[in-house]
Amino acid sequence: MNREIAQLSKQCHATRMRLFEEDSEPTTQEQRLFDTRAALIAQRNQVRDSQLNTLLHTLAPLEQVPAPRTTTSWLANVQSDVIQSNRRALLKARQQLGDTPDIAKHYARARRRLASLQESGADPGQVKRLERMMKGYENLLELEDIVKRTDDQLERMGGPRLMDSIPTTPQERRQRHRDEVDAHQEAIDNGYF
Repeated sequence: MNREIAQLSKQCHATRMRLFEEDSEPTTQEQRLFDTRAALIAQRNQVRDSQLNTLLHTLAPLEQVPAPRTTTSWLANVQSDVIQSNRRALLKARQQLGDTPDIAKHYARARRRLASLQESGADPGQVKRLERMMKGYENLLELEDIVKRTDDQLERMGGPRLMDSIPTTPQERRQRHRDEVDAHQEAIDNGYF
Protein backbone atom coordinates (compact mmCIF):
# COMPACT_ATOMS: atom_id res chain seq x y z
CA MET A 1 0.00 0.00 0.00
CA ASN A 2 2.89 2.37 0.78
CA ARG A 3 4.33 1.85 -2.72
CA GLU A 4 0.99 2.65 -4.30
CA ILE A 5 0.69 5.78 -2.17
CA ALA A 6 4.24 6.80 -3.09
CA GLN A 7 3.46 6.41 -6.79
CA LEU A 8 0.23 8.40 -6.45
CA SER A 9 2.07 11.04 -4.43
CA LYS A 10 4.54 11.56 -7.28
CA GLN A 11 1.69 11.91 -9.76
CA CYS A 12 -0.19 14.29 -7.45
CA HIS A 13 2.93 16.38 -6.88
CA ALA A 14 3.58 16.69 -10.62
CA THR A 15 -0.07 17.58 -11.21
CA ARG A 16 -0.08 20.19 -8.44
CA MET A 17 3.11 21.77 -9.77
CA ARG A 18 1.61 21.96 -13.26
CA LEU A 19 -1.65 23.41 -11.92
CA PHE A 20 0.30 25.97 -9.88
CA GLU A 21 2.36 27.03 -12.90
CA GLU A 22 -0.75 27.26 -15.07
CA ASP A 23 -2.75 28.87 -12.25
CA SER A 24 -5.69 26.58 -13.03
CA GLU A 25 -8.11 24.28 -11.24
CA PRO A 26 -7.83 20.48 -11.38
CA THR A 27 -9.94 18.58 -13.87
CA THR A 28 -12.39 15.93 -12.69
CA GLN A 29 -9.84 13.20 -13.42
CA GLU A 30 -7.09 15.06 -11.54
CA GLN A 31 -9.39 15.66 -8.58
CA ARG A 32 -10.23 11.94 -8.60
CA LEU A 33 -6.48 11.22 -8.42
CA PHE A 34 -6.14 13.52 -5.38
CA ASP A 35 -9.17 11.92 -3.72
CA THR A 36 -7.88 8.39 -4.39
CA ARG A 37 -4.55 9.27 -2.79
CA ALA A 38 -6.28 10.79 0.25
CA ALA A 39 -8.52 7.72 0.63
CA LEU A 40 -5.53 5.36 0.40
CA ILE A 41 -3.63 7.37 3.01
CA ALA A 42 -6.64 7.28 5.34
CA GLN A 43 -7.01 3.52 4.83
CA ARG A 44 -3.29 2.93 5.41
CA ASN A 45 -3.37 5.03 8.57
CA GLN A 46 -6.36 3.11 9.89
CA VAL A 47 -4.67 -0.26 9.25
CA ARG A 48 -1.38 1.04 10.68
CA ASP A 49 -3.04 2.32 13.85
CA SER A 50 -4.95 -0.93 14.30
CA GLN A 51 -1.77 -2.99 13.93
CA LEU A 52 0.12 -0.68 16.28
CA ASN A 53 -2.60 -0.93 18.93
CA THR A 54 -2.59 -4.73 18.64
CA LEU A 55 1.19 -4.82 19.09
CA LEU A 56 1.02 -2.44 22.04
CA HIS A 57 -1.65 -4.58 23.68
CA THR A 58 0.13 -7.91 23.20
CA LEU A 59 3.57 -6.63 24.24
CA ALA A 60 2.35 -4.45 27.15
CA PRO A 61 3.63 -6.77 29.92
CA LEU A 62 7.17 -6.37 28.56
CA GLU A 63 7.30 -2.60 29.01
CA GLN A 64 8.53 -2.74 32.61
CA VAL A 65 11.05 -5.60 32.32
CA PRO A 66 14.36 -4.21 33.63
CA ALA A 67 17.77 -4.96 32.19
CA PRO A 68 19.77 -7.54 34.14
CA ARG A 69 22.17 -6.21 36.73
CA THR A 70 25.83 -7.10 36.62
CA THR A 71 28.75 -6.49 38.93
CA THR A 72 32.52 -6.67 38.84
CA SER A 73 32.76 -6.69 42.62
CA TRP A 74 34.44 -9.59 44.38
CA LEU A 75 32.39 -9.01 47.53
CA ALA A 76 30.07 -11.95 48.17
CA ASN A 77 27.19 -9.82 49.47
CA VAL A 78 27.28 -7.58 46.37
CA GLN A 79 27.31 -10.61 44.09
CA SER A 80 24.46 -12.17 46.06
CA ASP A 81 22.41 -8.97 45.80
CA VAL A 82 22.89 -8.86 42.03
CA ILE A 83 22.05 -12.56 41.65
CA GLN A 84 18.88 -12.23 43.73
CA SER A 85 17.90 -9.01 41.96
CA ASN A 86 18.09 -10.73 38.58
CA ARG A 87 16.16 -13.72 39.92
CA ARG A 88 13.39 -11.49 41.32
CA ALA A 89 13.22 -9.48 38.09
CA LEU A 90 12.85 -12.68 36.05
CA LEU A 91 10.17 -14.09 38.36
CA LYS A 92 8.25 -10.81 38.27
CA ALA A 93 8.45 -10.69 34.47
CA ARG A 94 7.22 -14.27 34.17
CA GLN A 95 4.38 -13.52 36.56
CA GLN A 96 3.35 -10.45 34.54
CA LEU A 97 3.50 -12.41 31.29
CA GLY A 98 1.45 -15.25 32.73
CA ASP A 99 0.53 -17.68 29.99
CA THR A 100 1.02 -15.21 27.16
CA PRO A 101 1.62 -17.48 24.18
CA ASP A 102 3.75 -16.61 21.18
CA ILE A 103 5.43 -13.56 22.72
CA ALA A 104 8.44 -14.20 20.45
CA LYS A 105 6.18 -14.07 17.37
CA HIS A 106 4.71 -10.75 18.50
CA TYR A 107 8.21 -9.39 19.10
CA ALA A 108 9.33 -10.52 15.63
CA ARG A 109 6.25 -8.89 14.08
CA ALA A 110 6.97 -5.67 15.95
CA ARG A 111 10.60 -5.76 14.78
CA ARG A 112 9.46 -6.14 11.15
CA ARG A 113 6.81 -3.41 11.41
CA LEU A 114 8.83 -0.80 13.32
CA ALA A 115 10.43 0.91 10.32
CA SER A 116 7.18 1.05 8.33
CA LEU A 117 5.35 2.46 11.36
CA GLN A 118 7.91 5.23 11.65
CA GLU A 119 7.88 5.95 7.90
CA SER A 120 4.10 6.09 7.69
CA GLY A 121 3.84 8.76 10.38
CA ALA A 122 2.53 6.72 13.31
CA ASP A 123 2.20 8.52 16.63
CA PRO A 124 5.81 9.00 17.84
CA GLY A 125 4.78 8.46 21.47
CA GLN A 126 3.25 5.09 20.67
CA VAL A 127 6.24 4.09 18.54
CA LYS A 128 8.58 4.96 21.44
CA ARG A 129 6.38 2.88 23.75
CA LEU A 130 6.59 -0.04 21.31
CA GLU A 131 10.38 0.33 21.28
CA ARG A 132 10.41 0.20 25.11
CA MET A 133 8.36 -3.00 24.99
CA MET A 134 10.71 -4.49 22.44
CA LYS A 135 13.65 -3.57 24.67
CA GLY A 136 11.77 -5.24 27.53
CA TYR A 137 11.63 -8.47 25.51
CA GLU A 138 15.37 -8.26 24.89
CA ASN A 139 15.85 -7.65 28.64
CA LEU A 140 13.71 -10.72 29.39
CA LEU A 141 15.91 -12.87 27.15
CA GLU A 142 19.03 -11.48 28.82
CA LEU A 143 17.56 -12.10 32.29
CA GLU A 144 16.70 -15.70 31.38
CA ASP A 145 20.20 -16.22 30.02
CA ILE A 146 22.03 -14.71 33.00
CA VAL A 147 19.87 -16.56 35.54
CA LYS A 148 20.39 -19.83 33.65
CA ARG A 149 24.15 -19.30 33.52
CA THR A 150 24.16 -18.42 37.24
CA ASP A 151 22.10 -21.55 37.98
CA ASP A 152 24.52 -23.69 36.02
CA GLN A 153 27.50 -22.15 37.80
CA LEU A 154 25.91 -22.66 41.24
CA GLU A 155 25.15 -26.27 40.38
CA ARG A 156 28.75 -26.89 39.26
CA MET A 157 29.90 -25.45 42.60
CA GLY A 158 27.55 -27.83 44.45
CA GLY A 159 25.01 -25.24 45.58
CA PRO A 160 21.25 -25.12 45.05
CA ARG A 161 20.02 -23.63 41.80
CA LEU A 162 18.21 -20.28 41.93
CA MET A 163 15.19 -21.48 40.01
CA ASP A 164 14.80 -24.94 41.59
CA SER A 165 11.18 -25.73 42.41
CA ILE A 166 9.98 -22.62 40.61
CA PRO A 167 7.58 -23.45 37.77
CA THR A 168 8.90 -22.17 34.47
CA THR A 169 6.57 -23.58 31.82
CA PRO A 170 2.92 -22.54 31.44
CA GLN A 171 1.80 -26.06 32.39
CA GLU A 172 3.92 -26.03 35.56
CA ARG A 173 2.55 -22.59 36.50
CA ARG A 174 -1.05 -23.74 35.97
CA GLN A 175 -0.40 -26.87 38.06
CA ARG A 176 1.20 -24.80 40.82
CA HIS A 177 -1.80 -22.44 40.80
CA ARG A 178 -4.21 -25.39 41.04
CA ASP A 179 -2.16 -26.81 43.93
CA GLU A 180 -2.27 -23.46 45.75
CA VAL A 181 -6.05 -23.18 45.23
CA ASP A 182 -6.53 -26.76 46.47
CA ALA A 183 -4.34 -26.12 49.54
CA HIS A 184 -6.25 -22.92 50.29
CA GLN A 185 -9.60 -24.71 49.96
CA GLU A 186 -8.36 -27.51 52.22
CA ALA A 187 -7.31 -24.94 54.83
CA ILE A 188 -10.77 -23.35 54.66
CA ASP A 189 -12.44 -26.77 54.93
CA ASN A 190 -10.34 -27.53 58.02
CA GLY A 191 -11.35 -24.25 59.63
CA TYR A 192 -8.01 -22.45 59.44
CA PHE A 193 -9.48 -19.31 57.89
